[in-house]
Amino acid sequence: MNMNETGLPKQDKLLIVVHEMVTAKMSTVTCEDIFVKAFKKYPNDFHLRGYPEYPDTGDATQRPLYKLRKYGLIQIRNKLVTLTEKGATAAEKLLKIKSQLPNTLTRKLSRNIVNEIKRIQKTDAFQLYMTNNKRQIVDTDFFSYLGTTVKTDRTDLLARIKTVEDVIDSIKGNDLYKDIPKLHNYLIKRFRETIKTKLTIGYPRRTL
Repeated sequence: MNMNETGLPKQDKLLIVVHEMVTAKMSTVTCEDIFVKAFKKYPNDFHLRGYPEYPDTGDATQRPLYKLRKYGLIQIRNKLVTLTEKGATAAEKLLKIKSQLPNTLTRKLSRNIVNEIKRIQKTDAFQLYMTNNKRQIVDTDFFSYLGTTVKTDRTDLLARIKTVEDVIDSIKGNDLYKDIPKLHNYLIKRFRETIKTKLTIGYPRRTL
């Protein structure tokens, strides 16, 4: 397996699988065929729990597949799947980026940074941003992106903001993750007042 693919969310891996299958067959493919192909390509992600030699055809695989549908990347009718034009473009972008980048880019990042990247890539905020649905991002998505909730206290919120900012600083100039800094800048700008409100409750002189 290409090391550059190990940190991808499940739905991105499924998008690559669907793209490969649809391109090869020039037609729709069944959900069951996708589940089997995904298991063969990414066995660690799509095996049946407790039975690593078998593909998972349950919710663990179906949920990310239907997320692709939610984001307008695939169409599903009667369990037959095909790529939309938007999905084909997104899949080709993923494949192009990985084909151009050396594996050493990932190796240079510390484990905690890589784990944070994986977490961010799985958030709804990231997926909505990558599928041109950024206006659908709400404040709960933003806090989830930071690794917090709307109830997180001021001190923990500041700590999480610093952690995510450290991630952004670590991956600047790394084309493999170039969309994360763009997302971060967009979210910080859009939810600036939300952050200021959270940070100034009980601390009227605090500014972001």
